Amino acid sequence: MKHTIQMAKLVIFATLFLLFTPFISAANILAIFPLPSPSHHFWNSPLVVALAKKGHNVTVVSQLPQLPPVPNVTDLVVEELLARDHHFGYEEMVDAHPLTTVDAFLGLLGQSCLKIQKSDSWAKLLRYPTDTKFDLVIIEPMGAECLLGILPRFGDPPIIAVNAFNVPLWLFEMVGSPNMISFMPHHHLAATDRMSFTERLRNFYYTAYTYYYYHYDYLPRMDQAAKEFYGPHIPSFYKIRENVRLGMANFHPILDYPYAKTPNLISVAGIQIQEPKPLSQDLKKFLDEAKEGAILVSFGSNIAFQHFAQEKIKLFAEVFASIPQRVLWKFEADKLPVQPENIRIGKWLPQNDILAHRNVKLFITHAGLLSIHEAIYHGVPVIGIPIFAEQPMNIQKVINHGAGISLNYNYLTKESFIEGIKTVLENSSFRDNIRVLSQVFKDDPQTPLERAVFWTEYVLRHKGALHLQSAAKDLNIFQYFLLDIISFLVAVPLILFVVIYCVCCRRQSKKRKEKQH
Repeated sequence: MKHTIQMAKLVIFATLFLLFTPFISAANILAIFPLPSPSHHFWNSPLVVALAKKGHNVTVVSQLPQLPPVPNVTDLVVEELLARDHHFGYEEMVDAHPLTTVDAFLGLLGQSCLKIQKSDSWAKLLRYPTDTKFDLVIIEPMGAECLLGILPRFGDPPIIAVNAFNVPLWLFEMVGSPNMISFMPHHHLAATDRMSFTERLRNFYYTAYTYYYYHYDYLPRMDQAAKEFYGPHIPSFYKIRENVRLGMANFHPILDYPYAKTPNLISVAGIQIQEPKPLSQDLKKFLDEAKEGAILVSFGSNIAFQHFAQEKIKLFAEVFASIPQRVLWKFEADKLPVQPENIRIGKWLPQNDILAHRNVKLFITHAGLLSIHEAIYHGVPVIGIPIFAEQPMNIQKVINHGAGISLNYNYLTKESFIEGIKTVLENSSFRDNIRVLSQVFKDDPQTPLERAVFWTEYVLRHKGALHLQSAAKDLNIFQYFLLDIISFLVAVPLILFVVIYCVCCRRQSKKRKEKQH
C-alpha cells in the first residue's frame, strides 16, 4: 500500500513537471560564420555547443571545427578563410583614417563570402537532398550576403543575426532597431554618448559614408555575385534579410552607453567567457611564484607579433626585461631577440584562464572587444595599444571609466611604455575602477550563454517571433527619418509662396499696363 502511494505521488509529480515544462523538439539549425577570425569562432562556438547539448542538430559553415568534436554538430570547415593573401602593415593601420578601415574591412568580408562560395564545404551543403529543411539559420550578417541565396532551397527559415563586435549599422537595420547618431557614436569613432558639435558632425559623416558604401557599393557587388552563382531568379539580399527575426550582439551598457532598442536586439556580451579552467602546471607555477605580480600581453588572434617591425619587438622585450613583474606574452615566433627570465612566451595562451589568476595585475592588449570584456569580467586593469577598426573606441571607453590607459603604437618609446606600466600598476584606482565595472558586468540573472540559448529557442517556439518585429524594417531611409514628411512640410508653404508671389507679380504687372494706357 505504502509503495502504491509513493508511486502515485511520483506519477503526479512527473505529470505536473511535464505539463509546466516548456518543451521544444530538436530543431535542425544551419549556422554560417564567414568572418575570417579565430576570435569570432571562439565567440560563436559556445552557442553552437550549447544548442547541440540541448539536442538540436547544428550544421556549421565556419573557418574552424569544434574541438573536440561535439555530438549533434556537423562541421563544414572552409580552411581557405584562414589563408591570408597578405599581411597589413601595422604602422599604416594605426594612422589610417577610420573610413579607410571600413573600406578594407568590407573588402575583406566580400573576399570571404566568395571564398566560401567556391569552397568544397559549400558545394557539399548544396548537395544536401532537395527535401532538406532547416528550422532556423544563425548567421554573422557581415560576409554572408552572397551566400544567403541558398536559403529558399531550404524553406526560407527564420534568421538570427549574431555579431561579436558591438552593433554595426547593418545589424540595427536588419532588426529595425533605432540608431540615433545624435548620441550613439559610430563604431570607428572614439567618442562618448555626449558628443560635442564637431564630434556629432564627424559621427554623421562616418555613418553616412558607411551607409553609402555598404548599400551602394558592397551590397550590389554581393548581390551580383549571388545571382551569378545561384542564378538570376534568386531574391535580392534585401528581400532575404526580411527573415532576420532576432539580433544578438556583443554590447553592454557599461561600455556601450544606454540607448533605446527593439525587443528583438539582445545583449550577449561576454558569451565566450566561461568558468576558468585549471592552468597547466608550468603556467600555474610561473604565475604562483610571481611575487611582484604578473602581466599578460596578448594582441588577439588577428594581430601577430611576429609581423611587427623588429625594432618594435625589441622595444617590447627590453621594456618587459626591465620591470620586476613576470610577463606572459602571446608571441608567435619561437624565440625573442632577448630572453630574460621574467618573460615566458607562447604561441597560444589560455587568456581567460590566465586573467582569472590572482597574481595577474595588468593586461596589455590591442583592445579588441572580446579581450576588453574578459579584462572587465576578471577585474584586471588594461593598457590598450589599438591597431585598427573599433579598437581605439574600445580602449577609450575603458579610459572613460578610469580602468586603463592607451598608448600609441607608432609613437611608443621605451620610456613612455615603462611609465605607462608603472602608472597603472602603482595607482590603485585603476584596479578599483575595473572591479566596479566587473561587478556591474556580472550582475545579471542569466549568463550571456543562457540568454542566447533562451532567445534562440524562443524564435523556434514561436515560429519566427513575428510579434517582435518592428515596422521600421519595412521603411526606406526617407520614410524612417521622416524626410518625406519634412519635404512635404517645406514644399507646401514654398509652393504657396511661389503661387502667391506669381499672382501678385501678375496683378502688379497688369496694373502697370493699365496705367500706361
